Amino acid sequence: MHPSQQPSTEFIKLLTNHQTALRGYIISLLPGCQDVNDVLQDTNVVLWEKMHSFEAGSNFQAWAFTIARNKVMQYWGQQKKLKRISLSESILDAIAEARKESRPELLENKLQALQSCLKILKQDERNLLHARYEQTESLQSYANKIGRSSASTRVSLHRIRQKLRSCVDLRLQWKGDTA
Repeated sequence: MHPSQQPSTEFIKLLTNHQTALRGYIISLLPGCQDVNDVLQDTNVVLWEKMHSFEAGSNFQAWAFTIARNKVMQYWGQQKKLKRISLSESILDAIAEARKESRPELLENKLQALQSCLKILKQDERNLLHARYEQTESLQSYANKIGRSSASTRVSLHRIRQKLRSCVDLRLQWKGDTA
């Protein structure tokens, strides 16, 4: 790398400070997908390669989110070729536009609140969340494994999400950090 191409300290700080926001953005565009970390890594590679095209003082998050969106579109294209489920581009565009306005510090605070709230769940509730969001196992398969109907498991999942949403909202209110 030529000395004039060395990354600036400011760019490294921006890239590092926006990792949580970028990850959250990619998760919102790839709901329930196990490949989020791969897409984030691919996005970071492109950001690094294009660091000299970023104009200092401009909106880093908007620039990074545009690159992340392109990587997600590339991912969905690959999934479509492999005959896996894909998301329509219009839905992806709507989600991407809504997420562009997110504040990184709010996302970080929400993530911290969520991590705290997850700790207060019962073990069986955490197991259900793990099965639904971190494993490739279907809800029906998990319900069968624990001896419950898929309908009651779906209701339980809904109640857990409501409990987490309320807990996160309450924690953010305590911090005075609302969207």
